[in-house]
Amino acid sequence: MAQANAGQMYLANYCQRLLLLGVSPTINHHIAMHFSSMIKLLGPVYGWWLFAFERFNGMLKRVNHNGHDGGRMELTLLRNWVQTHLIYELLIALPPDASQHERDLLDKIIKAEAKQDRGAMMTQIAIFRSEALVDSISLPKRLPKPINLHQVRCQALDATDLDVYSLLLSYCRGLWPELHLRRELSLQEGTAFIGNQVARRLPYIRKDGIRYGSRANLRTKADTFAFIEHNGVRVPVCIEEIFAVRIPNSNKPSHICAVIRRLRSDDQMPAMPWDLLYVILALQCACTDIL
Repeated sequence: MAQANAGQMYLANYCQRLLLLGVSPTINHHIAMHFSSMIKLLGPVYGWWLFAFERFNGMLKRVNHNGHDGGRMELTLLRNWVQTHLIYELLIALPPDASQHERDLLDKIIKAEAKQDRGAMMTQIAIFRSEALVDSISLPKRLPKPINLHQVRCQALDATDLDVYSLLLSYCRGLWPELHLRRELSLQEGTAFIGNQVARRLPYIRKDGIRYGSRANLRTKADTFAFIEHNGVRVPVCIEEIFAVRIPNSNKPSHICAVIRRLRSDDQMPAMPWDLLYVILALQCACTDIL
């Protein structure tokens, strides 16, 4: 609550300065004056904000119904909502040994519903369904040609170029130790890891319908930030590259992996209100220790 009260104080100062500048406040400025009490009652803001709620309202708005009252319209919306989620759960949980008849039937249902859905959730499911699946990960419809890993450039944290070929070779050695992967010009025994044959650069992938982009995508840099779990802690990262790796002339299936960059701050970051609050608290603790 100390952080919430400090945030409330900064918001109040901001609104007061707006009044001094002659700016007319809006309803959102008034609502902002109640954040501290709402946090005390309901917990952190991200636990009760309405972004997802409004998104779902937009999906329900596009459901076709006859507008009849007496609960008929509400029942139609409820049935559509439950049906969409059941189809999605069935799609991602479909076992590998499912018959072709089951797959064709599911595909027929999704396509039929997507025609009426007009851009909402079922359309996204249809896109997810139409893409190629590799270990429950869907890939773009058109896969690019293999890329030369020796020409791929990624900057490390010290601003030097990262050797993506060596990085991917080391990863694949741990993934498939039985192949005894070796460098393409090495005379050692084993399977050659040929830099211009083993990897395809992917602009994005979907995992359970969620899109993850790559900064190597020339069209958009959307969905390139994500979280990973490291030692039980969520760490923010940026997805630099996404590769579909497959060793030619081997019985190993394609494997999807990514080159990620951990996000770090530096001394150029501007001071934030909570940074100042931390300094004040630290000084108070220091003074208390001295006294």
